Amino acid sequence: MLNIAGPEYDFGSVVFVVLEECEHRRRGVDDEMQLVDIAEKKLQQIRKTYDEFGGSAAYWQALTTEVMDTVVPQYILAAQEMNALERSSFGVWRSGDPAARGAFALGGLFLGGFIKVALPFVPTFENLFVFALAGAGALYPDLKRFVHERRHVKLLNRLVTDASAYQQNARLHYMSTTDIRESFTPAPPPEIGGRVEERE
Repeated sequence: MLNIAGPEYDFGSVVFVVLEECEHRRRGVDDEMQLVDIAEKKLQQIRKTYDEFGGSAAYWQALTTEVMDTVVPQYILAAQEMNALERSSFGVWRSGDPAARGAFALGGLFLGGFIKVALPFVPTFENLFVFALAGAGALYPDLKRFVHERRHVKLLNRLVTDASAYQQNARLHYMSTTDIRESFTPAPPPEIGGRVEERE
């Protein structure tokens, strides 16, 4: 899987661009097939410029398989979970409105006071511990959203990193002379509407 069209067509780069497009439209999508369509359209757009640089058909096929069969199914599961979490306000009571934040702050204040009185042997840094718990209670909705968003971003980064690592490993191992020769054979023009598009 040698890429002769340029580093912007490496697996990691293309996966990043496709996921960026899907992530941009994720909140407006209800069906997983819509995400598949978005990924396919982005790949078709990338294919046009790839062909202009004379990339090979074998490499493009391997790239398409990596994106559509490996990355997109994993992304769809994560996107559905993230959409469900966002639509339910991350499971925070009353969507974390000011009244809910006040209740969480009071809960933190009560918990801090209880720990200070009931467990005097636990070091609590005096009153600072109680007010810190109250502040954490008030910020609880934001903290919960931050944790879920960070986990989602880490998954997206892992998908890009894994695709890049897979390409690096595949390029170094088990490439026959035929595979190398095919890497330098330009891709045929894509079929459009049942006919082959003529190159200029």
